[in-house]
Amino acid sequence: MTEAIQGQAAIDAALERAAAALATAEKILITCHLGPDGDSVGSMVALASLLRAQGKRATLYNPDLVPRRLKWMPLVRSLVHRLKSDSRYDVTVVVDCGDRKLLGPNFPKPEVTGTVVALDHHASTVPFGDVWVCDPGASCVGVLVARIARHLGWPIATDAGVGMFVSLVTDTGSFRYSNTNAEALQLAADLVEAGIDPWRISEQMNERVPFSRYKLLSAVLAGMELCCDGVVCVMTITHEMIKAAGAAWDQTEGMVNYARAIDGVDCGVLITPAKRGGVRVSMRSKGHLVDAGKVCQELGGGGHVGAAGCTLQGTLPEARARVAEALTAAIARVRAEEAAAERTG
Repeated sequence: MTEAIQGQAAIDAALERAAAALATAEKILITCHLGPDGDSVGSMVALASLLRAQGKRATLYNPDLVPRRLKWMPLVRSLVHRLKSDSRYDVTVVVDCGDRKLLGPNFPKPEVTGTVVALDHHASTVPFGDVWVCDPGASCVGVLVARIARHLGWPIATDAGVGMFVSLVTDTGSFRYSNTNAEALQLAADLVEAGIDPWRISEQMNERVPFSRYKLLSAVLAGMELCCDGVVCVMTITHEMIKAAGAAWDQTEGMVNYARAIDGVDCGVLITPAKRGGVRVSMRSKGHLVDAGKVCQELGGGGHVGAAGCTLQGTLPEARARVAEALTAAIARVRAEEAAAERTG
């Protein structure tokens, strides 16, 4: 039975049920949404490390490849992309996924997964699984994994700590974003005190950039366009641009932030061909006029106020027009609400 989580008491109760399921399980499958990122890979590594330290058999699984900038992480080389036909698990943990459809059509069947535990922190979600834990107040899923470890009294060794730290720095933008709260900073401090090296992790993630990424970035920046009266900046990447730069698609991660960083721009948008057809839209917002999560949810996706995404059908120009229309309407609503508040205030 799917459980929608509302209120801190309900979140805590669901987290306890998730911890209890993991404490009694022997074989655990750990997976995330298609197209793994830093938060999902980091929390998967952290949870698998904790479970293996307790003598349990934890399998990391995802149909898609881990981005190259994360392949140095502990346990990543053990991640499998296919499950054996006779695979059976007591519990399957899905991390960083606010909607079952983001797992793809080939997610394992119930006889394979066993009890499904979902650990998420997105504000816009469609609950699924047997135990649904969703805390939008958590900076990243790594925070939820740390809470489970504390609840069960499991020590956080180096490999698990690295996973949690990667999860933290990814989803807080290295502690710059608005979701950076006291819990995130305290967990980071605890991890550093335990021996985690922030510079080593930063070097691995950010200081080994392929030259081809910068060639691609120069082309992407040259094609940026402002819309919605300058409040939105749109970037587009095509297969031809990738080929011309000699780059790979996983090198596009984070490029949308350049659009958001422009003075006067509240929301940056990156539009690319989707891996499995259609058009992928990534949004990053400063949160003043645009709630990226709400806009993307209206378009069939979801996410946070500051970071969200969706997949649309049609061509890149058609998707761009649809996104611009949705953002124009969202900005107009916010401005109308602000004007009404000023009149009544």
